[in-house]
Amino acid sequence: MVQTTCTTCGTTFPITPEEIEFLNRVSPIINDKKLSLPSPIDCFDCRLQRRLAFYNSRTLYNRKCDHSGKQIVSIYKPDSPFVVYDKDIWFSDKHNALDYGRDFDFNRPFFEQFRELLETAPLPNIAVIGTENINSDYTNDNLTLKNCYLIFDGEQAEDGYYGHTFVRIKSCMDFLAIENSELCYECTHCYNCYNTKFSRFCHNCQDSWFLRDCIGCKKCFGCANLHKKEYHIFNKPHSKEEYEEFINNFESNKQSVINEMKNKVEEFFLTQPVKATRGIQTQDSTGDNLNHSKNAQHCFDCNELHDCAYCTDCITGAKDSRDVHIWGTKMELCYNSCVIGINVRNVISGYYISRGCSNVYYSYFCDRTSSNLLGCVGIEHDNNIIFNKKYSEDEYNDLATRIIEHMQSTGEWGQFFPPEISCFGYNETMAQSFFPLEREEALSNGFQWNDYDPPVEADKTIEAAQLPDSTDDIPDDVLNWAIKCEETGRPFRLIKQELAFYRNHKLPIPRRHPDQRHFDRFEYKNPYRLWKRKCNKCGTEMDTAYAPGRPEKVYCESCYHKEVYG
Repeated sequence: MVQTTCTTCGTTFPITPEEIEFLNRVSPIINDKKLSLPSPIDCFDCRLQRRLAFYNSRTLYNRKCDHSGKQIVSIYKPDSPFVVYDKDIWFSDKHNALDYGRDFDFNRPFFEQFRELLETAPLPNIAVIGTENINSDYTNDNLTLKNCYLIFDGEQAEDGYYGHTFVRIKSCMDFLAIENSELCYECTHCYNCYNTKFSRFCHNCQDSWFLRDCIGCKKCFGCANLHKKEYHIFNKPHSKEEYEEFINNFESNKQSVINEMKNKVEEFFLTQPVKATRGIQTQDSTGDNLNHSKNAQHCFDCNELHDCAYCTDCITGAKDSRDVHIWGTKMELCYNSCVIGINVRNVISGYYISRGCSNVYYSYFCDRTSSNLLGCVGIEHDNNIIFNKKYSEDEYNDLATRIIEHMQSTGEWGQFFPPEISCFGYNETMAQSFFPLEREEALSNGFQWNDYDPPVEADKTIEAAQLPDSTDDIPDDVLNWAIKCEETGRPFRLIKQELAFYRNHKLPIPRRHPDQRHFDRFEYKNPYRLWKRKCNKCGTEMDTAYAPGRPEKVYCESCYHKEVYG
């Protein structure tokens, strides 16, 4: 193992023999010549931050389609320099990405020319790989939605509002990373849950409030680390009648009551242990929230990985890949990419590459079994293309080899796209969720910043503190108001379906902007990082996602299981 210094932040990080061997295997061989990938020059955090600065998952605008002129919802702000088409047009025969092909100039850097292509070749208004969503215009990076609003990065949802990262949900609101769940509110990393509120890191729970790390619980309130329990309040058993009386007396429709209970619950949670890292059925692996994986090193929020490293938020069947953020479904031999998945193979530094693509290098929004692409934007069902210009196979091989050698000489080969050519400001992207920066700090670090803040039209604006405490006292007319976020002052509005949800479930209406609520939920996630720390029970040194000095009682796996399961 070799220790090297990050060129961005100056920290020391390791280059392992396994990493060298992987880079050797994924380095493309064209015309019998191996075009070797260099070792990383930045640490894991800086590599991830650079990729995330391209990933605008949840910032939406109203703008015009540059093809039809009609109003559309888009991830690109109205004054951006990009050509933006409605997705229905972009996926139709009215759009041909090859119309924007160009020659490569060997007297200039690759990334500079790629940015020019990005500003010329039309982009879809939102990031999707199909047009099957129903009544869900104000969403992005999703598949198969019906009646959804401001939910992002997921698939198969009906009546979902204000959330990020999901699979197969119904009637859920204000969530982060939930799966196979229904009627859930303010839940984070919850799976197979029903009618569960203000809970996190739970599996198979229902009809419960304020849970953490519970499995198979029903009708529980304010509990942690319980397994197959019912009628428990703050981890203590109660009769059915006692529990129901407690719930009936809990004035959940009052914001003051919810705030008080949140504080009480968090104090209680600090008395209950947490496991050093969360994971289910992993073998020879390190990371956090890592499930059903084998030989996955330093991976986080992932499922079913095999022989991977430095992957984050990847689901279902990724193999032999490194440094990939988001999606990852059945990818193989992929490296240093963001939002790639569904049977993709041999992708290097790609963004939104999907559905059977292979041998794709430094390309953007390419789909549907395309192969042999270098520096492309928006290619579908095609191959042997460089900068959106088609070549014969021999021509492609010759030119791709020369361009990659040029990139090696400029130091661009092996590095992800630099932040200065991103289509988005840092604060529009998921980088701001994982690595929050102030405006001047982002700009000084080479990132862009978006100062465009669209106005919120409303009959009147009200401070959050002026709202009635109880939902019972909220008039229907609130749908015509703008509410100023109690944390940031940003105005936001409610929608009709949202107000009905609060009333039906006896919940207070939010006092915070949807973006701030998203950031609040992110606070429940641990950073994508591991520290050395001693078990608070036995003193054994362990790897953990909880930094030293944090107030939680952190147990090693053995002590945690003895404490929780006996």
